[in-house]
Amino acid sequence: MKKEIPFTMMLLSGFAGIAATALWALRLMPLLYYEGLLVIAFPLFVLSTGLWWMARQRDPDIPFLGY
Repeated sequence: MKKEIPFTMMLLSGFAGIAATALWALRLMPLLYYEGLLVIAFPLFVLSTGLWWMARQRDPDIPFLGY
């Protein structure tokens, strides 16, 4: 796996979480939508951060995150 793919996923999910927090704080997003978006975005952010951290720059492969 190339480093650019998990990095893009990390940025998008992080931005989605920050944007949802800002919209909820300004009372522009209902609490249920905010919670639903965080339930989806946060695990995706953590997983893509781990994949980005373990991915090699030169030859793409599937990195092993461990148990």
